[in-house]
Parts: sequence; C-alpha cells; structure tokens
Amino acid sequence: MLTLSPSAVEAVDLLLQSPDVPDDAGLRIGSAGESQFTLELAPEPAPGDHVIEEGGARVFLDSEAATVLDNAELDARREGDQVAFGLTEARDENGSTGG
Repeated sequence: MLTLSPSAVEAVDLLLQSPDVPDDAGLRIGSAGESQFTLELAPEPAPGDHVIEEGGARVFLDSEAATVLDNAELDARREGDQVAFGLTEARDENGSTGG
C-alpha cells in the first residue's frame, strides 16, 4: 500500500485545511497511463478508490494507481509558496527500500 512521508502528510493536510475544501475531501491520485499519474483535490473518494488516512492527510487512489504504487511512498517538498509531490520506493523502518 502507498505510504506517506511526514512531509507529504503535512502538505496534504495543509491543502485539505483550505476553507473552500469540503470536510471529506482528499488528494486523489489517478492512473493516467504508463507510469503517469494525475493529482487533484477531490471532494470525496470515487467508487472503488482506496483511501489512505494518516495524521489528518487523506489520499484517494484509483484501483490501477493503488496496484502500481503498492510499494511506493508519496513525498512532498516546498518550492517557494508551492508544493511539489513525488513518488519514491517505500522504505522500511530500517531505512531500506523493498527492492
């Protein structure tokens, strides 16, 4: 299952705290073809979405993205006043990747 880095949890939580974002909203990751994904704020999960909730952050994955990103970690970094999200191979509690 996709995991979230601490910086991704913080970034997603911050996005979801905007006054115009519904309470049940989340960051939705959808598959857009071979190794490409879409990101959008969605008011609720779509039917069949996998839901990940961690520390106030809520991420929705369509079924294809959930399969492809099974051993991945969502990370985030600030670039000025914007946030850039990225995907990396997930690490275990010892800091090792699964591969």
